[in-house]
Amino acid sequence: MLKKKSEEEIRGVKRRSEEEMETLRKENARMKQKLAEKPDILEVVDDIPPGDNANTNIHEVGSSYQENIRPTSTNALGTTPRRSPFAETILEVPLPGTWNNPTLDKYDGTTDPYEQVNVYLTQIGLHTTEDALRFRIFPTSLKGAALSWFTRLPAQSIDCFDTHATKFGAQFTTSRPHHLTLIALVNIRQEKSESLRAFMDRFSKMVLDIRNLSPEVVMNHMVTALKSGLFSDSLCMQPTTTLDELRQRATKYMQLEELKEF
Repeated sequence: MLKKKSEEEIRGVKRRSEEEMETLRKENARMKQKLAEKPDILEVVDDIPPGDNANTNIHEVGSSYQENIRPTSTNALGTTPRRSPFAETILEVPLPGTWNNPTLDKYDGTTDPYEQVNVYLTQIGLHTTEDALRFRIFPTSLKGAALSWFTRLPAQSIDCFDTHATKFGAQFTTSRPHHLTLIALVNIRQEKSESLRAFMDRFSKMVLDIRNLSPEVVMNHMVTALKSGLFSDSLCMQPTTTLDELRQRATKYMQLEELKEF
């Protein structure tokens, strides 16, 4: 009698366990159907196999089910898309509905990177003043080695344009042209047969190639660089106080010199 009763209890436990497993299998099928509608989010592996262990715990099965779900990062082409170097706060800013991508000068990594940043900011400033948009449009101004460098940046590593511009300049700093020093300005002299206009053009170009040059230094060296003549005498008797004044006075003496030659 006791043996028969014990067998009935075991069958009852097994029946309840099979009912729970059947419920889980239906739930698993329902989740697979739901996830099939969005295959790019999650994928479910093999079904939960039917079991006949009367001691199987429903919480243990549920835990196993969660472990069988894994995220996927494949796109429609079957490849793994790369995460953007931009921070989420930048990507969340939408492009205006009427936005037309401007035509920008392309940088390939072979010229001055700091000059490229200045050119880019000048060009994009005509279209937008939004910082996030300046970030997002910047890659369209790159090509070749510069674009390859940008696409290899760590994901979400760009959140400040100044910091990014500094890294960009450091990466391509070897492409910067050699800049002259103050020694070049000290050694420049107007030739005896050189006109004032030709010398001023040569002197001005050299001044532009020397970084962090103060106006006072330029005006002082101008006096020593000029050959003896009316303009040099004028500067000695009445020195200029600004570069604009120096250019204006030089222009008058250029015209006087050319008029005399004519």
